[in-house]
Amino acid sequence: MVVLGTIQDAGSPHIGCNKKCCIELFNNSNEDRKVVSLGILDPENNKSFMIEASPDIPLQMKELNELSNNNYPDGIFITHAHIGHYTGLMYLGREAMNLSDFPVYVMPKMKKFIETNGPWSQLVELNNINLTSMETDSKIQLTSNISIIPFSIPHRNEYSETCGFKIIGPNKKILFIPDIDRWSLWEQNLIKEVQQVDVALIDGTFYNSDEIKSRNINKIPHPFVIDTIN
Repeated sequence: MVVLGTIQDAGSPHIGCNKKCCIELFNNSNEDRKVVSLGILDPENNKSFMIEASPDIPLQMKELNELSNNNYPDGIFITHAHIGHYTGLMYLGREAMNLSDFPVYVMPKMKKFIETNGPWSQLVELNNINLTSMETDSKIQLTSNISIIPFSIPHRNEYSETCGFKIIGPNKKILFIPDIDRWSLWEQNLIKEVQQVDVALIDGTFYNSDEIKSRNINKIPHPFVIDTIN
């Protein structure tokens, strides 16, 4: 597994941000600061996969391809319909890579959203992508070494449901939860879930409730890292 990005949907520097941190990044960009995404590698079977099609997918796919020695990954898994997680699919279409029947794994509502809303529906109509519907808590065997299990997550679901993933390799397990409203709303116990894996990559959009001054952060559906630690 390789972490291809850790940043919130809108990227870094954040559009419209006048804080010192972003001003410096507008002047001196940092290519290590990409929107959240993971790469899964199985060298033994010469396979690779991506989780999330972020707006930074050109650079992220290049990094994964260099690690796997492939032209592009063998499939992409999408968690939900917010801009940092699926809009990179546009690069698979005829204006860019123009792929054929590229596997994209999505939950049922996400599948319907892509199929019925342009410009994403064009990817389906032109057979650029082949949508595979996942089922909650149902294991998908990617290779002889790697499997992945989607599970339901409570999040701001205007257009699709939201899922996280458990990635199971020959030696280690990974928990991936990029977005969640509040840990208290999840039907599972976070501590117990973390104890069952070797690596946990979880939503850390905000450090504490003082981070945003212009909006009521209690109405923004993301947990605070400091609350999670406490």
